[in-house]
Parts: sequence; structure tokens; C-alpha cells
Amino acid sequence: MSSSVKEVVDNVEKVVQMEVMKGWGREVQLRRKWNKIWAEIGQRILRLPRKEQDILLEDFRTAIQSRILVMERINNANRED
Repeated sequence: MSSSVKEVVDNVEKVVQMEVMKGWGREVQLRRKWNKIWAEIGQRILRLPRKEQDILLEDFRTAIQSRILVMERINNANRED
């Protein structure tokens, strides 16, 4: 992977602050899915020009952060009910 792809992956892992999952096996399964998705997408990203890679990866980060925020708000609202 290029350094920019690796940097974004590392940053996404830092940004994604998931609650501790129940059961170690579930966490392993989720990490495998995550790695498989990034392996598939990463190959296509690496074929793009460097500037487009940076733009796309920043878009991924923003989309992931926004999605997590919405899900956290939904979960918190459901807990209050």
C-alpha cells in the first residue's frame, strides 16, 4: 500500500472508537471483514493518481465519521427511551 493509503487506514482505525464487542471471536470476524474490504478497495485506489487518492481517502474518512456519529446518536436516543 502507498504511504497515504496506510496513513488513512491508520487514522480511520484511530477515529473509529467502537465499544468493546461481546466476545473475542466477534471482534476477530469484524476485523477480517474490514481488512477484506480495504484490500479490495485499496487495489483500485492505488491505480488512481496520487491527488485523487488523497481526495478519495479524505472522503472515506468524512463519510465514516459521519456515519458513526449518526449511529451513535441513534443508539443513545434508543437508550434514553
